Amino acid sequence: MQKKAVGVLGFLLFLTCLALPLTAGQDPAVFIFGGKQLYVGMSKHDAATALSGCCKLSPPAESEVEKQPATSHGGHFILSTEDSSQIIGGIFFSNGKVVRITRPIAADIDSWNEDVVGFARALKRSLPIEASNSETPMYVSVRHERISNAESDIVSLSFPNGRGIELHIGTIDKPNTETNKRDFVTVDEILEPRRMK
Repeated sequence: MQKKAVGVLGFLLFLTCLALPLTAGQDPAVFIFGGKQLYVGMSKHDAATALSGCCKLSPPAESEVEKQPATSHGGHFILSTEDSSQIIGGIFFSNGKVVRITRPIAADIDSWNEDVVGFARALKRSLPIEASNSETPMYVSVRHERISNAESDIVSLSFPNGRGIELHIGTIDKPNTETNKRDFVTVDEILEPRRMK
């Protein structure tokens, strides 16, 4: 089985999985821009005010792009005030509330990198055919392993059809002699028994 390292992408995906609330009783997930917390459900006014200290929206919040009939909710790029050509995220409103927020996983991700593209294609291959233009559940699990010379967290992303992706995010006790690095990520496509719906 061939394993590919995806470095930062895999590690950040792991952190994202841990940061997302897994039960309804938890506080809402937040993104932080310029030291201010943004979350789905907050008012458009509060979100625009929070962003005004570090960022600007394009189009501006006052444009009310979400009222255009062509879209179900309007989107605005979040631009850095220091460098207005730098898109640091996106925010979407509907009925005066935040309904979606986006941001890049990391500023230095090379979206043309073969490992990053390979990971994304493997994840797409794992999706059930019936997921096209619809939704499908995904099961996420995390377990910790310790072996004689390393420890790792294994993040499994699996679908009801039994296909999935498994990330091993680890640290070896002594640096690798070839790379002089201790941290590593491996990515495998997995097949497991189908899950009953």
